[in-house]
Amino acid sequence: MFPSTGPAPVPSPARALRAEEAPRVLRYPTDSLLLVGGIPGAGKSTLLNRLFALEGTETVPVATPDGARVIDSQQARNRLARRLRALPYPVWRWATHLLHYLRVLRVLRKGGGPVAVHVTATHRAVLRLLGRYCRHRGREVHLLLIDVDPGAALEAQIRRGRAVTPRAHRRHVRRWHRVLVDCAAGAEAVVPGARSLLLLDRSAAAELAEIRFTPGAAGPGDGGAAPRTVP
Repeated sequence: MFPSTGPAPVPSPARALRAEEAPRVLRYPTDSLLLVGGIPGAGKSTLLNRLFALEGTETVPVATPDGARVIDSQQARNRLARRLRALPYPVWRWATHLLHYLRVLRVLRKGGGPVAVHVTATHRAVLRLLGRYCRHRGREVHLLLIDVDPGAALEAQIRRGRAVTPRAHRRHVRRWHRVLVDCAAGAEAVVPGARSLLLLDRSAAAELAEIRFTPGAAGPGDGGAAPRTVP
């Protein structure tokens, strides 16, 4: 008599930490590439602007007083908008992404100092390429991901005049679910070679007070402890 195998178990996605569970100060090594990701409208630019004293009007990557470089895709959009603002944004969105990641590679190639980068975490091929590149260059990759309600994310995009099409939004949501499943398996399942992963909900992201890049830091958390995701 053969045992019944039944359907394969469905992997569970990771659950984001809430404000009362998450650290308020994050510490990373000084050679880190910190990828701040989520679906469009998750609040990635808002978080970077608040923690690194950006205005959101910059057109080039910003060097902070402590030596970190912050690269937000909004910077590339601001730069291109000077010449392309007469066209609908969806027509030249691809150019924004291209310029953004070319800037990321240029900064990483120069080496030295921490780098914080805005990424759309649903572009998984881009994340994997960045992970492999950093492993080749000997740079640590850390992940800070923001999980929000898809409807709230779409509303945020609409308020900023950057709404994706309903079809594209649904595609991002489907891909994000797969990212959350990978999160439950650990940082390296999301980005090859990644050293840490912190998954926050919107309330936890809003309560985050500071990101520090310090020598000898083991990973995020007030005590330098490794982050956790809760299945």
